[in-house]
Amino acid sequence: MSVSHSGTDLGVEREIDLARWRRAARERWWVVAAGAVAGIVIGGLYSLSGGGLYKATAELAPGQPLSPSGLPVLTYRSSPITIAGMATSESVLRRAADKVGIPVAKLRGHVSTSTVLTGVGSAASRSAILIDITVQLPKAKEAEDAANEIAALIKEDTTSELVVQSIATYKTKITSYQSQLASISKRIVAINDALKSPSLDFTQRLILVSQVDNAEQLQGLLNEKLTITQDQLTLAQQIEVAQIIEPAVARHTVARSRRNSILVAMFIGLILGAVAALAVDARANRARTA
Repeated sequence: MSVSHSGTDLGVEREIDLARWRRAARERWWVVAAGAVAGIVIGGLYSLSGGGLYKATAELAPGQPLSPSGLPVLTYRSSPITIAGMATSESVLRRAADKVGIPVAKLRGHVSTSTVLTGVGSAASRSAILIDITVQLPKAKEAEDAANEIAALIKEDTTSELVVQSIATYKTKITSYQSQLASISKRIVAINDALKSPSLDFTQRLILVSQVDNAEQLQGLLNEKLTITQDQLTLAQQIEVAQIIEPAVARHTVARSRRNSILVAMFIGLILGAVAALAVDARANRARTA
């Protein structure tokens, strides 16, 4: 019955190889050190050679539609998840790229979003959420323009038709109230001028005074309606429609981590230095035995 010694032989060979590596690295340590130093230098140069990227972030406050009674209306358009999906969607990227004048391929994979809570604990309500839309590109102007354009598209796309119609209605009412007030003001001036006439008898003067009083009451009522409608318009434009809180400004950022590049290159240099030390040691052994 034969016994195989292949497993034992393999283990012995591995131990011999490791011993040779250790001995070569110990005796030719300067070769290993030279490899590590060369790796550090190459890693440092590599971290600087890739240029940098420009990061531009536009800060957006999602719109919050309100009911006629002033209560918030739940809608998917104001959800941070929805906005994040829209900002990186092919449709928005294509429209933004066309507006900025760059290929859409430049934006794919270079747009990201993050949610910012402006409150803590129970104060972190729905209205306290901001969305950061970030674009990273090699050119500062393109990064800025793309981030701002994507934010503008999100603002447009998340504004519901109901809010658009409400804003148009408020503007129409304001124009009507202002027109009526201008007409009433002219009427009051005309009546007051008529009251200055000395030829008016008591009855005529009484009628004109009554007309002025009625006109001024109507003027006050219209002023109140105008003020309320203007407040409603401001609320719709500033709260119900998404707002770009902070336009994007490009900032330079290093594309590669210098620390990681140096560490990886140093590790590779150590390995190559150890291989070189083993080769030098083998050549020295052959020279001695020749």
